[in-house]
Parts: sequence; structure tokens; C-alpha cells
Amino acid sequence: MSVYAFVDSGCLERLRAKEWVSSAEILDGGDTDTGRGFLEYLRVCGVLDRREGRYRLSPRGVLLTSEISLARLGFYREAYAPVTARMTDLITNKAEYGRDVTRAGGALSRHSGTVATVSYVGLVAEALAGRRPRRILDIGCGDGSLLLHLCARLPELSGTGIDISRAAIENARADSERDGLADRTSFEVADAFAPDTWSEKAAAADVLVGVGVMHELFRDGEDAVIAVLDRLADVLTEGKVFLLGEPELRYDNRENDSDFFLVHVLTGQGIPRDRTAWLDVFRRSRLRCERIFTNAAAGPRTCFYELTAR
Repeated sequence: MSVYAFVDSGCLERLRAKEWVSSAEILDGGDTDTGRGFLEYLRVCGVLDRREGRYRLSPRGVLLTSEISLARLGFYREAYAPVTARMTDLITNKAEYGRDVTRAGGALSRHSGTVATVSYVGLVAEALAGRRPRRILDIGCGDGSLLLHLCARLPELSGTGIDISRAAIENARADSERDGLADRTSFEVADAFAPDTWSEKAAAADVLVGVGVMHELFRDGEDAVIAVLDRLADVLTEGKVFLLGEPELRYDNRENDSDFFLVHVLTGQGIPRDRTAWLDVFRRSRLRCERIFTNAAAGPRTCFYELTAR
């Protein structure tokens, strides 16, 4: 909370303006006992260093205020705040997720997009390297960050992103214009799990990519997941592949695994589930797992399963 307040107040931006900054400059006119006490709190917590009445970010503070760290904080503080605020009601069955409480979709899309960009672009590019696809389809693309960064990194690549959220698609389209990628990317409002409704452009992709799009379906049981996988198998003709990225928890308190586990328990999203459980589901479907790629850290560990039709 304190790091987020430090960012939202503009203090972080002013602190980064030079090497050592006075409290008056950081607080920008709000140099009160409360403000100075807040800075001292951050120093005690190891976020700030102080020298001769001036402050700078400590090495720990640099890490905590990085783009990926702030996105991960935002994932819990903003996207899942409506859920954790009703935790007592959810665990005592006085409230039901999806009926009485839901996540903040806009914040979820924004912060997940940042995590996807920082953590997964290189990994997905590695997985694509041997296949050299010309066009990809990002299902459940959110704000389009993954697709846009892949296309910026790989100039021979073009792609389409689909998402059920119209607001997310509008943001993705705006970002593609801003980044000069509108000629190689397109974004459509569509149901990622109903391939028979996709446009010709979407269905024509060589590779399908989906990050964190499948585990929520476990709310309706494994058969519901298998049914969707089987529908996607119909699209994977002529050597096409589906690269599915899903979290794999370590069952401990590293890299926010415990927090990540908790919010998914509260929302009934089928986590924890390790790769052994995923592979069993794939075996029961019409898809075959050819390879697995993993990221080392930067949030809960994620497995990317390279799936082909049997």
C-alpha cells in the first residue's frame, strides 16, 4: 500500500529527478509532518536511503518500484481489491464470486499486460523461433501488449488479438496506432472459446497464443476445459499449434505464489494446478503437448505448453 501511495502521489517521479532529493522537493508542497513521517517509514522499510536530510531509492526500492513490481502490486491492490475486500463473505458463503463480487477488469487487463510484456515476450519468441510463423492469434489478448511487443520484436510477424472485453479491444487498437503497428495487427471483440465464431483473419493464424486464459474454466470442472480444448483442436489443422501459458505454483511463499493462490481460490479459478495435472487434461483431450517452456521468475512461474491436434 505504501509503495503504491508513493507512486500515486507523484513522489516517486519527483524522487527520480536527480540523485538525492530533499523531502520538500519529493512532497512538492505537501511537506508536512505526515509527509516527512511517511518518507521516514519508507526509509525504515528499506525502500529509501537518507543522507544529510535528502533521499534516494535504495537498491530494494529500485526493485520494488520497477515496472514489473508495480504491475504485480496493481494486480492485487486494484484488479483483485473488490475480491479481497469481501474475503470474509466469500469464505463464509455469504457472497458468491461472479454474482456478488467480481474483479476489476480494466485494472486486470492493464497490469496483466505489463507482466506479459516483461515476462513472456522473450519466452514466446523463443517458442516461435523454430516454426517461423507469419501470423499469430492472441486469444484473450486483453490490452494487446503481448501481440504488439511480439510484432515490434519480429518484423516478419503480423497478428490478430481477440478478447470478449470491448474496452480492452479499444485500448489495444489505440495502442497499435500509437506504436505504428496498425498495418500488421488487428483486434476484434470475440469469444476466445468459440472458434466457429472467429473472423477469417483470426482463424487463418499459423500459431494461437493464450496466456492465463484457460484456468478459469476449471470453475465448471475439468470436462468444461476439455470441451474447449477439443473445439480449439478443430482449428489446429495443417501443422498449426496452440501455445498455452498457465501459472504453475511452487506451493510456497516465493514470488507471490501464496497471494496468487489466494485470489484464485477466492474466485474459484482452478488454481493450484501443476504441469502434471495439466498434462493429464491434455491427454484426455484431442490435443497433444509437444514441448514445455518456462520462465524463471518475475511473478508466479508460468508454463507454456505447445499443443497440436492429435
